[in-house]
Amino acid sequence: MKVSICIPTYQSPATLKRLLDSIKIQTCTDYEIIVSDDTPGNEIEKLVGQYTDLPLVYYKNPHSLGSPENWNQAIRLATGEYIKIMHHDDWFTSSTSIADYVDLMKQNPKAVFGFARHLTTFELDCLHKNPDILGLGNLIGAPSVTIFKNHTDLFFDRQLIWLVDIEFYIRILRKYPDFAYTSKNLVTIGSSDNRISDRIKDNKALIQKEQIYLEDKLDLQYNHFYFVYNYLRHKFILQVKRKIQSIWKQLFFPAV
Repeated sequence: MKVSICIPTYQSPATLKRLLDSIKIQTCTDYEIIVSDDTPGNEIEKLVGQYTDLPLVYYKNPHSLGSPENWNQAIRLATGEYIKIMHHDDWFTSSTSIADYVDLMKQNPKAVFGFARHLTTFELDCLHKNPDILGLGNLIGAPSVTIFKNHTDLFFDRQLIWLVDIEFYIRILRKYPDFAYTSKNLVTIGSSDNRISDRIKDNKALIQKEQIYLEDKLDLQYNHFYFVYNYLRHKFILQVKRKIQSIWKQLFFPAV
């Protein structure tokens, strides 16, 4: 088995259906689908029961594991060479997405970890030199854009929610610094009422607590040049854009 598509679920059968439908049309068929279900009801079980033509393993958690332990449960059940985490509200962008991920890892045999997202040459260079810069901003993106080898030590920290992906990326890239990268758009990141990041993005106390935990656990060492770059890109340039937009409105759309 080449790829284990690990899908931790909690309700939202409509978005899970969209994901499963995107898997059905894949040109690469050397995969298994692991659905680890945290849903209290049986709506997810009923849905996956309709996909008898897919190599799908359904596991109902006896009690809710929560995020990210439900992710880890799906990984534990995986038997493939590669782990492809897919959150149930995301989906594969094209019919060749899985094949492209497999090719990406084959072309980079030393890589344990890979991801698909557009980055600048400078950002890629900084990430190669020091993965700790992810503590300043998530260059990699959501877990659904990643793929990694099925190693027994690669699990997500269940103490985290907001920074769980960043902590995982830093830890894996510190241990296995060679990573595979493509700028192709292989996965579309969706949204749903149950998306955890949307629910907690304004919880400043939680985010601050996790930042302190992350700093203490990993003893992050930042590249100061990248720190300046990150500030200019995300703060200064944004302020300039807003100022230009304000001037534009005042010149061409003056208040009545």
